Amino acid sequence: MSLIDKLLQADAKKITELPHKKYEIKRLSKVLKTDFILDLSAIGSKRYAEIQKNGVDIGKKGNVRDVDIYSMRMLILLDGIKEPDLKDQKLLDHFNAVTPKELIAKLFLSGEIEDVYKEINELSGYEKDEDEADKEIKN
Repeated sequence: MSLIDKLLQADAKKITELPHKKYEIKRLSKVLKTDFILDLSAIGSKRYAEIQKNGVDIGKKGNVRDVDIYSMRMLILLDGIKEPDLKDQKLLDHFNAVTPKELIAKLFLSGEIEDVYKEINELSGYEKDEDEADKEIKN
């Protein structure tokens, strides 16, 4: 049976559905004295490319002048975190955050942002860094 035949027999919804994952921010779970669980989702390829494009400053001659990694990561978190809704106006007001990006910066530590970013990337089909994969193999 060819791959085309197998694809034609497959449940198209299951294949095209974006992966989800629950992820705990342990520090916030301790502070809130309840599980602080994020619902993370993969980001579709078109949206992911848009986020990357928005983070790159291209000069007049087509050369890359700057890459705003911070902004790209924030957008990936905003798209990848499905719950809680970080765009919720009550939440923004409560933390005196003007934008959802500002709320993320207030809620999460730098390492937590990095960890969530990596989780969303993995869900989106990007593999772990080689160093991390090597550490897991060694353990």
